[in-house]
Amino acid sequence: MGVLRVNKNYLLISTLLMITGVVVGAAIPQGGSLSENPLLKNLMQYAPFFKPYEPFTVLFLLAKNSLAAALAFFFAPLLLLAPAGVLLLNGYMLGMVGSGLAAQISLIVAVGALAPHGIFEIPALIFACAAGMRFGMASFRKLISLFEHKQYSLFAEFRGAWELFVISIVLLLVAAIFETYVTPFVLGYLY
Repeated sequence: MGVLRVNKNYLLISTLLMITGVVVGAAIPQGGSLSENPLLKNLMQYAPFFKPYEPFTVLFLLAKNSLAAALAFFFAPLLLLAPAGVLLLNGYMLGMVGSGLAAQISLIVAVGALAPHGIFEIPALIFACAAGMRFGMASFRKLISLFEHKQYSLFAEFRGAWELFVISIVLLLVAAIFETYVTPFVLGYLY
C-alpha cells in the first residue's frame, strides 16, 4: 500500500501518541467506578443516542468520530497540536475504560467491549491524525517557502494527506457498524 509507505513517519508518530495515551489512561488509578469518572460522565450525555442494532446509531457514531477526525485533520495547519490532542485524549479514554472494565468486571468483557469496533476505530483515528500532521507540516513548509521566496507545492502534500484521511473515514464507517451491531452482540454473549 503506497499511501501507508509514503506516510509511514506520520503514522509512526501517531501510533506512538495513541499508545502513550493508552498507557497513561491505564496507569492512572481511577478510584471508584467508571461511571463516577468526570470524563465518562461527560460522554454519558450521548448515551440516549446509542441504541444497539439501529441504523441511526451507525450514523450518530460515524458523525461523532468523523468530527474528531476532521478536527484533527483540518485544524492541523493552524495548530499542529490538534492531531496530537485527539490521539492522546482518545488513547487515554481507551486505556482508562479498558483497565476500568478489566478491574471491575473482567479482562474478557473489556476486550469484548472494545476490540470488535476498536480494530477499525483506532487505526482510523491514527490515519486521520497522521493525515492532519502531514497537512499541517506541509502548510508550515508552504508558509516558510513564502518568506524565503521559494516554490513549494502544498497541493501534492494535501492530496497525499487527503487520501489517508479518506481511508480513515471509511474505517470509521466500518467501526460504527461494528459498534452498533457486533459489539452489543459480543457483550451480550460475554456478560
